[in-house]
Amino acid sequence: MKVSVDNINSQLNKELASVYFITGDENLLVGEVKDKIRSFARSQGFDERETHTVDAKFNWDELRQSLNNLSLFSARRIIELDLISGSPGRDGSKAIINHLDNPPPDTLLIISAPKLDRRASKAKWAQKIEKQGCWVSVYSISPERLSGWLSHRMKKNGLKFETSAIDALATLVEGNLLAADQEIKKLALLEHNKTLTEEIILRAVADGARFDIFQLADAAINQDSPRAIRVFYGLKREGTPAPLVLWALIREINTLISLWSLIDQGEKLDLAMQNLRIWDSRKSMFRCALKNHDESSIRLLSLRSTLTDRVIKGAHEGKPWDSLLELLLLLVSPKSKLLDGYNL
Repeated sequence: MKVSVDNINSQLNKELASVYFITGDENLLVGEVKDKIRSFARSQGFDERETHTVDAKFNWDELRQSLNNLSLFSARRIIELDLISGSPGRDGSKAIINHLDNPPPDTLLIISAPKLDRRASKAKWAQKIEKQGCWVSVYSISPERLSGWLSHRMKKNGLKFETSAIDALATLVEGNLLAADQEIKKLALLEHNKTLTEEIILRAVADGARFDIFQLADAAINQDSPRAIRVFYGLKREGTPAPLVLWALIREINTLISLWSLIDQGEKLDLAMQNLRIWDSRKSMFRCALKNHDESSIRLLSLRSTLTDRVIKGAHEGKPWDSLLELLLLLVSPKSKLLDGYNL
């Protein structure tokens, strides 16, 4: 069966399915759905939890063994699979189908994946999940619905606010629901006794280094080298965690790579931006980036992103902030002499 995010609580109260499939690109909402399922499952005695990130190198035989092995203490288990690419591949498809043919009563399977296209959603394994389990589709919040979503979150956190405050926050977060949720929680702690105004929202946002990360991302994708470098060193001085800076840069890089790929495949620029849900206020930035980048620099961005991630995690030799700077320079000014001396 297919269930909306709003109806997941009702479905859980009726019956806990043997498998849940959560698809969507809004990480905050996907995470909240998974939390609801986990919480309900724990109340039903599912005390053990096992998580797997499924990439091209994932060993499905190990998962089969785990699914077939009973717990030492016969406890109920939650097994979670995060399908990074949205598809389990041939081996994974067989493993999921075989599991659904005879699901053990002591095991709850939770699978999450990005939004599936029409072809992927018709795959045999996905159709079997829909028939025997529960498929929760998480839809993005459109710009038109964002103000209503923010208002609901504000009220849920006990905040009072003016309409101008909602408009200001909607403009600042530009559809980033995770950032919006974190900001609302911060406001609930610091401003809970006040009626929030536009001025309070702007001041709170300006005081948060996390939003300087978004300023860094905007400057980089807009090819504004002086501003990007100035913000970068400001974040470093303030002690901003390197993984957070990397997240902000990779978020823009992935969008730029996807945009480049769509255009390379013959799609019109405006349609490609629409499909990638790039906000109107940021379209000019990506147009600027596309003018400066070519096929070679796009490939380098992908490689450098992976390398920087490994450096920050300690899986590759190098200094995190040096690697971040190299990535930033490649993004913000791929044809500039700023890159001279860097081994990209």
